[in-house]
Amino acid sequence: MALDEVPFGPDEIRSYLKVTGWSTVSGSDVAELWRLPGAAEEVVLVPMKPGAPDFSKRARILVEDLARINAEDIRTVQDAIASVFHDVTDLRASHPSLRDGSIPLDAGFELFQSAKRLRVASAASTIRRQGHFRNFPTRARAQARDVRLGQTRKGSYIVPIISQARSPLDVYERGQNQIDIEVEETLFDRRVTATMSRALGVLEEMAASDRVPTPSEITDSIGEGVSYELCHALSKVVNSEAVDSLDVTFNWSRVAAAPAGTPLEVEFNRDAIDIVERVSEQLKTSVYSREHVIYGLVTDLRRHPDDETGKVGVQALLQRRSRTIWMDLPDDDYHTAVHCHDTGTAVRVRGVLTSPPGGTATMTVVDFGPDPSLGQ
Repeated sequence: MALDEVPFGPDEIRSYLKVTGWSTVSGSDVAELWRLPGAAEEVVLVPMKPGAPDFSKRARILVEDLARINAEDIRTVQDAIASVFHDVTDLRASHPSLRDGSIPLDAGFELFQSAKRLRVASAASTIRRQGHFRNFPTRARAQARDVRLGQTRKGSYIVPIISQARSPLDVYERGQNQIDIEVEETLFDRRVTATMSRALGVLEEMAASDRVPTPSEITDSIGEGVSYELCHALSKVVNSEAVDSLDVTFNWSRVAAAPAGTPLEVEFNRDAIDIVERVSEQLKTSVYSREHVIYGLVTDLRRHPDDETGKVGVQALLQRRSRTIWMDLPDDDYHTAVHCHDTGTAVRVRGVLTSPPGGTATMTVVDFGPDPSLGQ
């Protein structure tokens, strides 16, 4: 680790120490002492001034101490601290002939291109559930600029996609009455990764079945984020001559709970891709339909005791601007909305959105509940 290129700051260090069992002993604006309970009673010094001339030196000493205590190599500890607020998605291309950790140029090109295609397709499905996107939303196309690629690693050929999971700040608390635009922008990356994991998990289940998925099952998969573009991204890399399988591993940030209902790893070989391509063809030729997905906080609740439904206002970002979207919810969903409102729990709502310029935004709801991408 070069002393002038420390890839983390005090927030990352402190969060990493907290989730690995350390606690503060004492501290000041300049430095803190942290202790690890146990027979050895280990203590480390955490530098708190990133602009100080000796910050990199102190950070290097800290990493070396943690590597010794954890019996890990320095690079592993450094990467763990640097990525504590990030989700890392590993794309691994495999082939029996790949023995030296390298990959043919054409196959490598397809793998890097597929990394981009998977993210953009997943971002599009995070905004809208749609079987085939003629045009990606602008926010989805921006994903290729927002996420980072880590250095390729050994283990056949691994490309890590690094995306924001959560800011150092808390997300939302009980009694929160409005969304934070900066927090919402940060959480979009986590929601995209959760969509990608869930959608790839659905495709893997379809491919593992002993029968071809029915048209109804394929249509239902759209609601989980599956799209023609996602399927195409998978088939492009696995159909490369130098690759016979692709597995994707999701390493969720340690400071943000893993999203509910998402697999940690999925794998697609040539046989699986045959099924994926059948799904892809139906999605490409299916009737054009779409549902919007919004994420936000329940800020308004209105219901008369005799009403069968309740009116709920959810504050969310539309076109990156804060708006309140109104919806009528049946009894069970309304009670869920009340709970989310009282606890400050973010929600995810899927349905048909109507948002006239200058008018009131409304949604006909298909699915309502706590945002599963936040692991709440």
